[in-house]
Amino acid sequence: MTTTLGTEHMGTEYTEYMGTAYVEGYRPGILGRITELHGIYYAKAWGSGAEFEGLMAQEMREFLAHYQVGRDLLLTAHVDGRLVGSIAVVGSKTDQPGARLRWVIVEETFHGRGIGKELLRRAMEFCRAAGFSRVYLWTVEGLPQSLGLYLNAGFRIIERIPDDRYSVPRMNLLLDRELP
Repeated sequence: MTTTLGTEHMGTEYTEYMGTAYVEGYRPGILGRITELHGIYYAKAWGSGAEFEGLMAQEMREFLAHYQVGRDLLLTAHVDGRLVGSIAVVGSKTDQPGARLRWVIVEETFHGRGIGKELLRRAMEFCRAAGFSRVYLWTVEGLPQSLGLYLNAGFRIIERIPDDRYSVPRMNLLLDRELP
């Protein structure tokens, strides 16, 4: 059953870990803030523009519109009430078997505090509890911090594919991890 995330699903879980609050579910403004974080980071990292940012917003809106509680997860990290990071698990509508990780981002000024590692840990815990046997994600070459996070968490690169959809040519990496 598809559940559009509205205010009835606001902040279903709020836990704090090392000064960062982690919130599951939708809150007003979340789509815009996560899109903003991606737009700023990737413009700086590889020169993306409005096309990339618009696609991020469109894809995230689609995810929220077809959100299935128990199969999908939206998790955000907040410091002093400000959204500084996110991760999503797409389990209900994927293009491959298993769950897909999406919109993994931590605001650059908060890198090195373990926020990305904790977001990933919680997302993997959700995947196990939801019964997924495999988790995959796409990233790009040239982002050593992100790649290191995934490889240290047990993911492995299984495919490299050239891509220019987001206004900047780059090499996509498909990463995969089996869950016990």
